[in-house]
Amino acid sequence: MIDPGTRIAIIGGGIGGLVCGLALRKMGLAPLVLERAGAFEDVGAGISLSPNAVKALKWLGLGECLAATANEPLEQQLRHGRTGALLQAIDRRHTRDVYGAPYLQLHRADLVAALVAAFGAERVQLGQGLAQIAADGELGFADGSSARADLVIGADGLRSTVRAQLFDNDAPQFSGHVAWRALVPAEALPADASAAININHLGQGRNIVSYPVRGTSLVNVVALTQSANWAEESWSARADKAELAAHFAGWAPYVQQLIAAMPEDQLFRWGLFIREPLARWVAGRVALLGDAAHPMLPYMGQGASCSIEDGVVLARALAAADDVDGALARYQAARLPRAGFLQAQSNLGGARLHAIDPDAFKAIPLKDEDALGIFRYDPVTAEI
Repeated sequence: MIDPGTRIAIIGGGIGGLVCGLALRKMGLAPLVLERAGAFEDVGAGISLSPNAVKALKWLGLGECLAATANEPLEQQLRHGRTGALLQAIDRRHTRDVYGAPYLQLHRADLVAALVAAFGAERVQLGQGLAQIAADGELGFADGSSARADLVIGADGLRSTVRAQLFDNDAPQFSGHVAWRALVPAEALPADASAAININHLGQGRNIVSYPVRGTSLVNVVALTQSANWAEESWSARADKAELAAHFAGWAPYVQQLIAAMPEDQLFRWGLFIREPLARWVAGRVALLGDAAHPMLPYMGQGASCSIEDGVVLARALAAADDVDGALARYQAARLPRAGFLQAQSNLGGARLHAIDPDAFKAIPLKDEDALGIFRYDPVTAEI
């Protein structure tokens, strides 16, 4: 194991960075998380955690928290966008037995809060915007301060400063896909919306998903459409409900109810951006993690889960190796193939989903997470 006194800085206090910090603490190390934002906000969005990620979170001691805050869908339904007819139903009742962990859905802010509490809020430095970084661990911040670390982990997201300065500075490219999200009070919707079911209405060029979070008090709704361009300066922007309704005009009554019940001031949209896969995630004493290394489209629900895998495998590599260089080499070798596979399949998933006439789903075998074996991976036991 590397020296417990190794100074470790994690740039970015999102899910991947916090998981990595918690995993490193479990290994007897003492990392600091440096987050650009001045506070952790109650971001209004749901998140899916597939069994590969849940295994890691349970290993980190968050099993009881997940049981208290997350919902476990018993079924994932694919429905015809216009008629509402059931096309396929994926039974999730046996997911625990098949994969060793459940498939869960919860409010993103609840997961972040649990990770901060477990990691220790005193180990998170807020308002620390990274401005410069060198491969030897020299750090410069937007407020003019500086620091040095023996190991830096860049978990600073799609528009990563770490990636731009040490790996590549090509701008993320708009994928042609746009996501819309809202949290809807359950009492404004039919009972089906708060049942233990993930409901996905499909059509060519678009789909809309709903599932409950925070018990059954809220329903998370995510719509995905296509566009020729994205002109917003912000990655996320307030959205016009009438514009969303136009995308789904003539769709099933359930879809109309979802859109009608969305609070006018709580509907957001953001363009989905992609980047080319990197050939390396390590530069000197700096390693990338999560969206900084492998941003992916959400069609396999693996963005957060892959970041969680990264954090656990990196901590295990640091515990297994005698020095930082050896640990980072193990981490890169273990994660590049897995993350590259997930990134490619996720980016292809939208084209598959949106290109097929919904009626064809009745006869076509799904090329989903089960068929691709994604859920079987265990970051706690994977070879490093």
